Amino acid sequence: MKKRILVVGVGGLGCPASLALAEAGVENLGLMDPDKVEPSNLHRQILYSEKDLGRLKVEAAADYLKNHYSRCKTALIPEALGAQNAEKILSEYDLVIDGLDRLEKKFFLNDWCVNLGKPYVHAGVVKFEGQVLPVLPGKTACLRCLIPKIPPPFAMPTCQEAGVLGSFSQAIGYLQAHEALRLAEGQGPFRLWKVDAQKREARSITPQRNPNCEACGKGKVGAETPQPLCAS
Repeated sequence: MKKRILVVGVGGLGCPASLALAEAGVENLGLMDPDKVEPSNLHRQILYSEKDLGRLKVEAAADYLKNHYSRCKTALIPEALGAQNAEKILSEYDLVIDGLDRLEKKFFLNDWCVNLGKPYVHAGVVKFEGQVLPVLPGKTACLRCLIPKIPPPFAMPTCQEAGVLGSFSQAIGYLQAHEALRLAEGQGPFRLWKVDAQKREARSITPQRNPNCEACGKGKVGAETPQPLCAS
């Protein structure tokens, strides 16, 4: 596949999503993450092992993918997505994977992708619950359509803080990659997946666009006035 796909956050979601995309034949993959590999990452971030501790995640992930899928070319971006670099970096890719860990950062990415008309796939996972939402700006509901107001910074825990099964976050990451491939090929319909591992339930719904959405509707604010704390 010739599409250029950017993975923002190479952690519990970004690792399995990157692996699945490389397996599927994606030839150009951007890996964006400023963090280094820590011991607490290893139970769920499947591109890393103990020998990678202390290394930049993007470097360790790129080495793994190169060793297993030589056709997949990776571009390494060892920095956080922020107001200073968002437009330049996102504009270079055809599709974006949201592997970020905090909800306020996910809103920031949503706003920029919608503002640039960039298709992307949101995903989130905490404890036993996960969700995946493919977004085609201007045609499908975006994250702000589902959650109109950004929660205060750090109001919701990350999966590392609240806990998550490594196998479950990997499953959500694979589902995210699956939806990204469908999005890249224009294979609708695009629906919101809600998965509850504890109840053993999975369902999909078609979320409705909010006509007054601050990102993609009449109340558009979006990336023109990003929340400062969402940029870090």
